[in-house]
Amino acid sequence: MLFCSAVAVCALLLLGLSLRAVLARSLYGQQHSMASRQVKTIAFQGTRKLVLLLGTEPRPAESDMQKQLIDEFNKASNGGPPPFNAVVVHDAGLTRTSDNRYDYPEVPARLATQLLNRDGPVFAYIDSPVGPGRMLVVGITIKAPASSHHGNVEAYFFYPLSFQEQVLKRASDFMLVVGAGLLAAVVVIAALAIGRVLRPIRRARDVAEEIAAGNLEARIPHANAADDFGRLAESFNRMTDNLAQKIGELEHVSSLQARFVSDVSHELRTPLATVRMAADYIHAARTGLPADAQRAAVLLERELERFENLLEDLLEISRFDAGVVRLEPVEVDIGHLLDEVIDALDPIAHGRKVDVALEVDREAGAPLVPADPRRLDRVFSNLVKNAVEHTTEGAVRVSAARRGDDVVVKVEDEGEGIPAEDLPHIFERFYRADAHRARTLGGTGLGLAIALENVHLHGGSIDVSSEVGEGSVFTVVLPAATSQPSPPDGEAAEPQPKPEPEASLSG
Repeated sequence: MLFCSAVAVCALLLLGLSLRAVLARSLYGQQHSMASRQVKTIAFQGTRKLVLLLGTEPRPAESDMQKQLIDEFNKASNGGPPPFNAVVVHDAGLTRTSDNRYDYPEVPARLATQLLNRDGPVFAYIDSPVGPGRMLVVGITIKAPASSHHGNVEAYFFYPLSFQEQVLKRASDFMLVVGAGLLAAVVVIAALAIGRVLRPIRRARDVAEEIAAGNLEARIPHANAADDFGRLAESFNRMTDNLAQKIGELEHVSSLQARFVSDVSHELRTPLATVRMAADYIHAARTGLPADAQRAAVLLERELERFENLLEDLLEISRFDAGVVRLEPVEVDIGHLLDEVIDALDPIAHGRKVDVALEVDREAGAPLVPADPRRLDRVFSNLVKNAVEHTTEGAVRVSAARRGDDVVVKVEDEGEGIPAEDLPHIFERFYRADAHRARTLGGTGLGLAIALENVHLHGGSIDVSSEVGEGSVFTVVLPAATSQPSPPDGEAAEPQPKPEPEASLSG
């Protein structure tokens, strides 16, 4: 619509300029034709006068002769005022003018040159020497008789163009007013048309934003119109209906799946407890069994522990899916919690010859967070255990520090790293970057997914960066506790020595 309006405005502008050019050409051409005819008539009478003057004895002086010629030119208008403003007569280096405001230097040089090559009339347009505007200068040769041995006389007539310029000015003003009016009309019509077109588009945008926000009941109103937008709105509403139906079906299937996992997990706990009792009894009495039975008892104990971990992870995931997880936050010192996590994983780290180092920076304040310590323990146990299990005879560095309103915990290892194509999926359920290795180590594929849910439950975030062959870095950011412990009433706070970084090494 804007493009069409711009094209219409440009067309009007070109039309106005074309009309003005045609009108100017017509007016100037008419004046030129009239001036040419008048100058020819005047030149004829001037020639007769010149012949008469040259035949008079004694011959008048050149200046008197030019004056009489000018008087003859002025009389050539049949008693009325001359049609020209002034006439300049040039002869043998002498110049005479009917008006002192006009003189021979005002005559364009190219016009004088043209007059030497032909008798005329010749013409040129110049700026008026006595005021604003333009003038038409017409030159013609007054021929003297050959027997008089007198040179020809050049006569230049200055015709005003004020009438033509006034007509052009009025026409330009008229076209300007009309063009401005048409432009305003085009702008108003374009604005109304654009508003009419954009109104349903804005309505569709608002409905789309509502649907994107989760309101699947939103629909585009008045979708029964016969125009293209009405058909589009009808298709959009039909698509939204189908989308809402599919989402409802998926939510129903998801709820059934989550309920199934939860029910199965709960139902398995009772028989699993019985199996655990039997397995513990067999494992405790394995020394009196044959060698094959002893190996079977150890294998049963290990696989049963793995099955219990999987069952516990499934129950945890089902709680998150059901939305029944509730936090009971207390103020937790991340440094102390990480120290306990590393102590608990010391046997695994020692078995794999991995050094685990903890560094807690307390310069910006104690790394305190409002959290459920059991859930955070599970998060960092999973991260540190993964780092240890994916590192062979290397080091794992765990650091914690307060950064503004957050507490940042990093777990860095020197393991094999995670391929770039696996990084976007590393927190997905049951996803394994190395399926064979994960099964060898006994992982369930749910640890990182549960860690992510727990971190989000605390209002934090977890990220991972890795490079194959260089190791991985998991970064957990948690909101820091806003309150700091204050000294008891009546006791001044004594300056404390700068704490040393906590460190725990194992392996």
